[in-house]
Amino acid sequence: MLLDEERWAGSRKADARADTPSDLSAGPGLRRLSAGLAAPGPRLWALVGGLILLDALWLAIAGIGVAWTGLFAVLGAVTVLLGLAFLFSAVMPEPKLRAMALSSAYLTAFTTAAAVLHYLGATLAMPFADPALARVEAAMGFDWRGWVGGLAAHPDLSWWLALAYHSSGPQVGLVVIALSAVSRVARLWAYARLFSLALLASIAVSALFPAIGPYAYYEPQAYPQGHLETVGALWHLDALQALRNGTLSTITLSEIRGLVTFPSFHACLAVLTAWALAPVPVIGPLALLLNGAIIVATLGAGGHYGPDVLAGTLMGVVLVAAHRFRRPFSLAGAGASRKAVPDRGVGPLPRPQTTG
Repeated sequence: MLLDEERWAGSRKADARADTPSDLSAGPGLRRLSAGLAAPGPRLWALVGGLILLDALWLAIAGIGVAWTGLFAVLGAVTVLLGLAFLFSAVMPEPKLRAMALSSAYLTAFTTAAAVLHYLGATLAMPFADPALARVEAAMGFDWRGWVGGLAAHPDLSWWLALAYHSSGPQVGLVVIALSAVSRVARLWAYARLFSLALLASIAVSALFPAIGPYAYYEPQAYPQGHLETVGALWHLDALQALRNGTLSTITLSEIRGLVTFPSFHACLAVLTAWALAPVPVIGPLALLLNGAIIVATLGAGGHYGPDVLAGTLMGVVLVAAHRFRRPFSLAGAGASRKAVPDRGVGPLPRPQTTG
């Protein structure tokens, strides 16, 4: 059993294949099962497979291993989540629980593969982009040292901004739960696609233009002293240096640290998360405020230059705009396709009342 939005989206894809013999011979149970495990789309699952293959080849070439305990933990979690998705699709139909399980499985698998790839990107040891980023920041008229100095002078503000910054990851889980709960599954799958594009773009750009970050580059004398406020400031440097000079022999998944400076993935994710949660009652307006604070906090708590945050924010806006621009044409094409398919005696699926 699928949610109305997802069933409508699935029917658009099925119309083009509905006149084939295989479609006519396939039983409804098989079609329901395949649809129940296909989301957010076979191409995205293929992307995960491609990333895993790329990681494996690159790890072998670089002579780097991955701690088995972390791999088994991720594999076990994804397997359990896919099993729950199967259960809530074919055995005990619970569309909302199925959406939670399946999206969690995909995001876990993709993020893990991408995290390993972003570490491997650092082995390219491209020249640091900090001088260029500092020049652009100066041209923007932004004083990063003055900013963190101001945060140091207002520790309460600094602490609250840092707390907002560290809510970015948990909010991904909130998106999964909230959108599944209110049956906005099409929007959930769109979020997963945009999340994937944003993370891959950030990894690719940062591999070509790595940076140590403003805390290490500027070496400010005045900055927030709390651990929560500065945990992202310098903690990545050991891993970055080890990857660049080839001394890191094993990657431990639980100890992976974010190496992406430009563009800021946190800023981009804040835009995507605010968009995803916007239609959810009560949560939507609060998410907009919280993610606005995250973008601001990324400068200090995230240890990012002004250009990092600007580029990440713009990337998020462009991705959302591209999704919204593309969607009306997809719906129009689906409508034309449905009209062109001859009637086989099966009534059309009702169009959903809600949209993604």
